[in-house]
Amino acid sequence: MININISDIVKDWKLVDGWSIAPAGISWCVEGNHVKLGDNVTLGDCVRFDDGVTLGNFITLGDNVHLGDNVTLGDCVTLGDGVTLGNYVRLGDDVHLGDGVTLGHSVRLENNVT
Repeated sequence: MININISDIVKDWKLVDGWSIAPAGISWCVEGNHVKLGDNVTLGDCVRFDDGVTLGNFITLGDNVHLGDNVTLGDCVTLGDGVTLGNYVRLGDDVHLGDGVTLGHSVRLENNVT
């Protein structure tokens, strides 16, 4: 796991209506994608964000995680290796998903789900 703290990286990105806009050359986010990130967001290796991702504070994403369009993660969320979240997934605070979990489109999990 690489453990990149992306909260520090995006602070220099262009802001439009509260969204950070991904520049070219980012391995985990396509150029032009919109993201909102809290503090202390760390990524494993080979993570990919689609457009409109919102992440709270103290987020840890394992290796090979894929977040679909318009995914929202609350505070203190941990996703294990190989987790895939479909479009419009919403996870509350203190949600922890183990390795290999896949959630389809529009799934909502409330706070404190493991």
